[in-house]
Amino acid sequence: MNKFIESIFGYKGFRIIIPFLDLAIILGTNILAFFLFKDALDNFTINYQAFWSIYPYMIISYIILSHIFELDKPKDFSLLGIGYTVVLTIFALLFITMGISFLFREFAYPRSILLTSSALQILLISLWHFFANRMYYRVNKGKSVLVVGNEKVQALAYKLLESRGMWSRIKHVCAPTHPDLYSFIDECDVTFLTEDVEENIKQDIILYCVEKNRTVLYQPKNSEILQFNAHFLQIDDSPVLDVRDIGLSGSSETLKRVIDVILGSIALIIFFVPGAFIYLVLKLSSGTAFYVQERITRDNKVFKIYKFRTMVKNAEAMSGPVLANELDKRITKMGRILRATRMDEVPQLYNILIGDMSIVGPRPERPFFVEQFEKDIPEYNLRHRVKAGLTGLAQVQGKYNTSVMDKLKYDLLYINGYSIALDIKLIMQTLNILLRKNSTEGVKSVVELNEEIESLTRR
Repeated sequence: MNKFIESIFGYKGFRIIIPFLDLAIILGTNILAFFLFKDALDNFTINYQAFWSIYPYMIISYIILSHIFELDKPKDFSLLGIGYTVVLTIFALLFITMGISFLFREFAYPRSILLTSSALQILLISLWHFFANRMYYRVNKGKSVLVVGNEKVQALAYKLLESRGMWSRIKHVCAPTHPDLYSFIDECDVTFLTEDVEENIKQDIILYCVEKNRTVLYQPKNSEILQFNAHFLQIDDSPVLDVRDIGLSGSSETLKRVIDVILGSIALIIFFVPGAFIYLVLKLSSGTAFYVQERITRDNKVFKIYKFRTMVKNAEAMSGPVLANELDKRITKMGRILRATRMDEVPQLYNILIGDMSIVGPRPERPFFVEQFEKDIPEYNLRHRVKAGLTGLAQVQGKYNTSVMDKLKYDLLYINGYSIALDIKLIMQTLNILLRKNSTEGVKSVVELNEEIESLTRR
């Protein structure tokens, strides 16, 4: 029985079975809605046949949407967070279905059926995904974990423990030169390697894990990320990899710019009224509504970014340039609301429309910090191969306190794997980050976590 549950709620099962049951719920709710309104429909048979004609399009649309909003991946969200994601997915499916019905006019698909079935889908899929996510973590959380690394081993172990997710059951923490390393690998289900493990040792550990059928995961170095998406070539009888230049092609930049202008214009219309209201409130309360600051974009070009003011005036008069943190006392009460809802970023639509920024791309940083980061991280300047963005992979997948190094990895992954489809996916996923759990949440304090890591460390 346990193996059966593991097969369903394991990672592969989750990716296949969960979307399949979602589609069954969508089918069942539509059929139920039709029979609830059977007597109210003028042409039940025609309407019902119309649904079956359009259902294949709904299947394709839902599979794409569930992938965009990552409903096909396990997420440690609350019921509210899962429900929010499901609402976004079902509403998008609703509008797509209505659009298809409009294009193919022979489909007599009643609105009453659409709205009723959509409401039922939101309720049932939310409850189903909440249950499935809990089962996934219950099945996988029992796996024992080994963390191997040098100076960065405690930082990774801290993240795993703090997440309280499926990789949080750490059994050992050790250096790659520990004499009992391979015994620890045999004892544990999963082995994590930090990026500062020497290359020859890392390859030996990976080979050993593969031979022993042990799961192994490792943090990639920036140089390794540049090799992702390399193309296979054959030179005579020798296989070689063609590592492509990092950046966007001319055609991709043109299409990206067109999308920026179209979506930026639409967003400006949508946010004009709330933006005007915020402007008046800030103007009347503090005298200044906008905060203007120099940032770096593509080709290290300096531009002026516009934001609604969220901090007190002259916030850096005494300290000089300082990176903001989550509990920064310089942030005003109104500023915290604006930051929590991301409304402080609305004026950047102007930056997008005039071409300083893109909707999706690495977040622009200040020249002062760019200069510092480039000295410490040789690959940091590569993120300036594309325009800075309003949102990006680091903002969608990372957290508020994600390190500069990890954000850079996300930026390099985005640039190296760029596609229009990825941009659209990130734009839609940005809607999800408002309800993401904050990284400071947890049942254990920092001291307790550090003590637990210390007790697990094998010297």
